Amino acid sequence: MAGLALIACLLALSAEFNAHILSVIMDDQSVQRAPLALICLLTVLFAVLPFLWFSKLSPVYTLLSICVYIAAVVVLVFAAAYLFKIWIPPTGSILAILLAYPIWSCVRLNSAQTALDHALQNLQDELARLGMEPQSELPYNGEDPQQARIRKLALTTKHLRDMHKSRSDTLVFISHDIRSPLGVAMLLLDKFEQNQYRARMGHLLARAHTMAEGFLQASRAEMSDVNKFNVLDMVSLMQQVVDDAYELLETKNISLEMQHPEDHVWVRGDFGLLFRALSNILLNAVNYSPERSVIRVVIDKDDAMLRLKVTDQGPGIPEDKIQKLFKRFTRVEGEHQDQSGSGLGLYFVGVTIRKHRGTVSAANVPMQGAEFVVTLPLERRKKNLPVAYDRRVKLQSTFEDTI
Repeated sequence: MAGLALIACLLALSAEFNAHILSVIMDDQSVQRAPLALICLLTVLFAVLPFLWFSKLSPVYTLLSICVYIAAVVVLVFAAAYLFKIWIPPTGSILAILLAYPIWSCVRLNSAQTALDHALQNLQDELARLGMEPQSELPYNGEDPQQARIRKLALTTKHLRDMHKSRSDTLVFISHDIRSPLGVAMLLLDKFEQNQYRARMGHLLARAHTMAEGFLQASRAEMSDVNKFNVLDMVSLMQQVVDDAYELLETKNISLEMQHPEDHVWVRGDFGLLFRALSNILLNAVNYSPERSVIRVVIDKDDAMLRLKVTDQGPGIPEDKIQKLFKRFTRVEGEHQDQSGSGLGLYFVGVTIRKHRGTVSAANVPMQGAEFVVTLPLERRKKNLPVAYDRRVKLQSTFEDTI
């Protein structure tokens, strides 16, 4: 309202100033009226210029910028009359500028309505494909059509979100309950069965148990609450990951070289999820590495991000597998690899790192092997924070995992 009042004052001042200038021109001839072509050109130019920044600002800031812009135009008109003795009537320019704002608002509102209707139709089509009834399209009595669109979109989105949660809960329930009988079957098979099919049956049961475990952990990563994440020291966490893989490294005579900053490297995350994700990356490097090779782990950081690199000396990754390496059931067959994997380990890594607002990628390093790179945003915290899950303290995972 204050902005509209200011514009009204400027228009009144402009009209009064126009009359005064016109009288001066008639009496004194000291101030010359600009040519009509120049007045028309400047009026169009002043009206078109605001469209350059309309699309970059919110509606509120656009309205404020219009008020400032009109004041600037009036000042320019006064300056031209005072310095160059040329009078350019500002009323036409101000009216054109005022018309530009509602035109832009109508175009933007129409685009928003079109996008909203398109998104709502896509969501309702997805519900129809799933055999679900779409939300009612009847608006409330007296409800604004735009508000009705927003309400229907919110209801449909909530329906899809509830379905996704139900699917995830079902997956967790099935994965958890499947593991228990599989584990019992493996124990019974190992204890009582002695026949020619024992080894193959044990392998199939172990593979099914591993897949159920992978599904369970991926579902936990997808449903983890970011608001419950804690501040962690990634150097300490990675050292625990290395300690956990020590026996496997010794079995294959693999040397591990680790480089990291001397001070703490703080991130915000879930200890159990990050521990398992980094363990999967390290164990993946161990499985693909030949005996008596070297694995390098490097942790560095800049002002905003942490980078963790794990490089092995294995056969590398086929180029056609790199792009889909973090998808479900993707496995890379290798000469030195254990063939009992399920193809869900790196999928879990991708889900976990994305949940922590980071990225993970893989590439081949010439003359070495494969390299996995994890980036995570650093936590903006004061120095000398206590180290959460310090490696000198007994490891306590946040997973409540029972069979």
